[in-house]
Amino acid sequence: MSRLLRAGCAAALLAPALTAQQFQYQAGLIPGPNRWTEGMELADVDGDGDLDLFVADGEGFASPGAQRQNVLLINQLVETGSVGFSDESVARLGVHLSHAKGVTTGDVDGDGWVDVMFTNAFNSDPPFLYINRGAAQPGYFDEEGLTRGFTQNLSAAGAQFGDLDDDGDLDLIVCDSGPSYLGAPGGRPHLYFNDGNGVFTEAASGWSPLQKRAHMDVQLVDVDHDWDLDFVGINRSNNSNGTHYLMLNDGSGSFSDASTTIPNTSSSVYEAEVGDLDDDTDLDLFFVSLASFQEGVQRNDLVQTGNLGFTSMGGLGISEDDNEIALCDYDNDGDLDAFVGSLGSRERIWRNDGGLTFSGDHGNVQAVSDSTLDCTFGDVDNDGDYDFLTGQGESNSSQWVNKVFVNGGGADTLPPVIVALDHVGGLDSTTGPWIAHGKIRDQVIDDGVNYVDATVRYVVNPAGQTGAIDITAGGFVPGVLNVAAGTTVTWTNQTAASETVESTTAPYTYSSGALGAGDTFAYAFVAPGTYDYRGLSGGIAGRVVVTGAISESEGLYMRGGMYRFAMSGDAGAPGAELVYELSFVDYAGNESVSEGRVEKPAVPVGTPFCFGDGSGTLCPCLNLGLPGNGCENGTFFGGCRLSAFGDPSVSGDTVVLAAASSTPGQPGLFFQGDADVNGGNGVTFGDGLRCAGQSVVRLEIVAADGGGAASSAGAIAASGGVSPGQTRRYQWWYRDPVLTVCGTGFNLSNGLRITWAP
Repeated sequence: MSRLLRAGCAAALLAPALTAQQFQYQAGLIPGPNRWTEGMELADVDGDGDLDLFVADGEGFASPGAQRQNVLLINQLVETGSVGFSDESVARLGVHLSHAKGVTTGDVDGDGWVDVMFTNAFNSDPPFLYINRGAAQPGYFDEEGLTRGFTQNLSAAGAQFGDLDDDGDLDLIVCDSGPSYLGAPGGRPHLYFNDGNGVFTEAASGWSPLQKRAHMDVQLVDVDHDWDLDFVGINRSNNSNGTHYLMLNDGSGSFSDASTTIPNTSSSVYEAEVGDLDDDTDLDLFFVSLASFQEGVQRNDLVQTGNLGFTSMGGLGISEDDNEIALCDYDNDGDLDAFVGSLGSRERIWRNDGGLTFSGDHGNVQAVSDSTLDCTFGDVDNDGDYDFLTGQGESNSSQWVNKVFVNGGGADTLPPVIVALDHVGGLDSTTGPWIAHGKIRDQVIDDGVNYVDATVRYVVNPAGQTGAIDITAGGFVPGVLNVAAGTTVTWTNQTAASETVESTTAPYTYSSGALGAGDTFAYAFVAPGTYDYRGLSGGIAGRVVVTGAISESEGLYMRGGMYRFAMSGDAGAPGAELVYELSFVDYAGNESVSEGRVEKPAVPVGTPFCFGDGSGTLCPCLNLGLPGNGCENGTFFGGCRLSAFGDPSVSGDTVVLAAASSTPGQPGLFFQGDADVNGGNGVTFGDGLRCAGQSVVRLEIVAADGGGAASSAGAIAASGGVSPGQTRRYQWWYRDPVLTVCGTGFNLSNGLRITWAP
C-alpha cells in the first residue's frame, strides 16, 4: 500500500486528541500460546500496507530452557478491516525451534522485500537468516543461514543490519557472549560483510573487539558525525577497558576501539537506545539501569565541545530492574521521549521536556503487572499514531501474554527532520553512480527502526536549464513560469523595497530571506508539478509549473537514521548537470524534501608533476616497470596517481585531493609542502619519490577503499595555512606492503601543484 493511500486510510480512523490515559491495553490482539519472549520487531513482510510482527521466543535466563518456534504473526488489518494478528509461523517460516533472544529485519539481497534474522543463545545454533520469497510468494520465507555464511553456533542476544562500508548493501554485527551467556569469560561480537546478494563473509581484518561479558544489544549509529555507522554494544556486566562497546568506523568497515569514551554504568544494563535527545544533531544514549536500577541519559558532547565524549546525566529516580527502552515522540512536540519495558507493575514513560530534562508521565500507559523483556513501537492499526507493544518472559509466567497498548492520542503530524545532508560534491564520472547521504530524525527510533522511506528524485540534463522571474512593484513577472524538470529558477528583485520569496506548496519550504534591490535568489526544481510561492510584501503570488521526465531511486536505509542514495545517467556532454532532491516520508505520510541540488562534472585543478626521470638513481623496481611510481621515457608505471577537484580559492575552498590506484584497505597521509624536491624530479623515498618538501604539513590520514581510492575531506587550504596567491605542492604517502622488491613497505603518489586564488 502506498504512503498516500495508507495516510488516507489513517485520516478516516484518527482518534480524538489525547485521552486521560493515552496507551490502553487491548487484549486479544496477539494470539498465544504464551511463551517467554525476548525480542519483537514489526515489518510489513507481505507488502499489503500493514505491519506484521516477528517474535523471538526462547526460554532461559543464564542457562537454556525450552527451545521454541520462531514466530511470525500476520496483521489482519487490511484483510478484515480490524487490527489483530494471526500466527502463521510454521506456514511462512517452516518449523524452526531455537533459543531465540533477538530479531532484526532488513532487505539483505536487495530485492525490495523484508528478510529477517533470529539470533540464538547458549551456543545451540547459528543465527537463522530467513529470505523472503518476494513477489513469487510475498511474506513466505526460506531459512538459508548456513548457505549464506552463518555456520558457527553463537550465544547471541541480538544483532543489527546496517551498511557499514557504504557500498549499498546491508552488513551485520551479531552479539556473541561466549560459552556462558551472562558470565565469564565472555565473548566478542562478529562482523559480517554482505556481497550485495545476501551472502555474508566474516571480517578478516579491521575488526578486533575486546572480549567482554554479557553482550546484550547492538546499535549501529554515526556517533562521531563522519558519515559512517559506528558500533555501540551494550553489556549486562562490568568489563575492563569500558563496560560497553564503542568502536568507530573509518568509513571502509574498519573499526578502532573507543569503548572507554562511554562512561561506565551499572552492571544491570540490558539495553540502551540511541537518539538525539537534546536536538543538537548528535546522538545521545538512554540506558536501562544507568545508575543502579535507575534509567538515565548519557549526553553526547560532540557538538558542544568538538570532541566525541559522553557525560552521564544521572539516574531518573525510579529504581526497577528493567530490560528495554524504546524512543517515541508520543506527545507530538518534536522531541524523543523514552518508554521503559519494565519488570514492575507498569511500563513507564519519561517525557522529554527539552534540554535533557525528563519528567515522569507513567500514568499515561495502562498499568498491567507483568515482566516485560522487550518493547517496540509501530502503527499497527494504521490510524496515524504509534502503538506500544510489549513482550513478556522470565518471571510471572501467568502474565506471559504479549501485548498491544493502542495509542489513543493524536496522529503524527510532524514530518521527518532532515538533520544533515552529504551531497555528491561534483560528478566524478560521466555515468555514475553518484552517491549522496542524508540523516533524519522522526517520531520513532527503536533498535534502528524508524518507519521512514526515502527517495531521490533526479534528472541529468545535457546542459544547464535556467529560468528567470522578476520581482516588480506590480508582482512577479511572469506570474506563471513553465520550465522543464531540473531547471534552476532565479528571482531578481527589481524594486527598491525589500522582498522575500517563500514557498506555499508543501512539503517544499524554500525561502529567500530578505532580498534588497537587485538581489537574487535561485532554487532548482526537480520533480514535475505545480509550485506556488508568495512575496511577503503586498500579498503577491506566483507559480512555477514543472514538466518532463525524471528518474527516481529508493534510498537505502543504512540504519541509525542515515540513508544512502545512488544516481546514474549520462553526464558526458559538456555542461551537463545532475539536479536532485531527497524525499523522506514517514509511516503517517508526512514528507520532508531537501532543497534542489545542482551538481556538475568535477574539473581537475592543479598541475601534476614528479613521475621520475629514468636516471637509475631510484630504487630499481621503479625503473623496471614494476608497481610503483617510477617513470621510464615519460611513461608512468601505474603507481598511485594524485589529482584534485574543486574550487582552489582560499575563501571558498572546496578542493578535494583524490588518490587512485593506492593499496586497497591501507592507510595513507595527504601532505603539503612549500617547494619542489630536486627541481620537481623528486628523490627516492621508500618505494617512491618524495616530490614535495619544505615546511611540510600533514593534512589528513585516510584509509583507501577496496578499490584503492582515497579522498580528503576537502577544505585543505585552512589545514595547510595557505594564503591567497601562494602555490603549494601536495602528495599522498601510503602503506604498500604488497610491494616488497624495494623492501620499505610504503610508497608515494606523483606530486600536484595548486595555486590558490583569493
